[in-house]
Amino acid sequence: MIPPQRVALIFDMDNTLIGSRIDFVGIRRHLIALLRTAGATSDPDDVLLRRAIPELVACGAAHDRAHRTALVPEMWRIIEVHEAAGLADAVALDAAPSVLRTLASRGYRVAILTNNGRTAAVAAIRAADLADCAETLVARGDVAALKPAGDGVIEVIRRLQGVERAYVIGDSWIDGAAAAATGARFIAYRRPADELRRRGVSPWRTIHHLREMLDLALTD
Repeated sequence: MIPPQRVALIFDMDNTLIGSRIDFVGIRRHLIALLRTAGATSDPDDVLLRRAIPELVACGAAHDRAHRTALVPEMWRIIEVHEAAGLADAVALDAAPSVLRTLASRGYRVAILTNNGRTAAVAAIRAADLADCAETLVARGDVAALKPAGDGVIEVIRRLQGVERAYVIGDSWIDGAAAAATGARFIAYRRPADELRRRGVSPWRTIHHLREMLDLALTD
């Protein structure tokens, strides 16, 4: 048995804790159009639309390095515009504030990890009454590489200190990939296991309501 004080529960934000209206497909289409105009990719749309947004930005960064262009600043500008619009008046899902406060009261180390920029994330967290529910927030500017990379999980664990086991809870394959990259266990939220397996992600558990977190044996 591991004491709860040594267990990190790392929650994704968008569509896990907060009902986000960010148009992620729209962001991808906008970024893909930018990459195509610059001649940075020849991959078909169906391939590019399956890529994580950070992977598309990485494609732009590679083109910038090779051709001395400036795609990446414009890509982040597009992303930030969508984030601000999609997180306005954010609402918590599944009584998330109550669930997180209960987990913290049991001694678990609660954190939020998001690929969003800090300004938009903090505003959304406050709007959803989650401001006092996590010990730390790791956002886009805090890490060198975003999910699906494991940098954010590593940064959370570094900040919390003394963690022996970590769980990543999220609705996307990129959350599972970040967990796998660091040895954390992945708890999939409202995402079918077969869909995740097609992405090479195997969840430890799947939940359909955040309150199910209160019944999981997280210290065994």
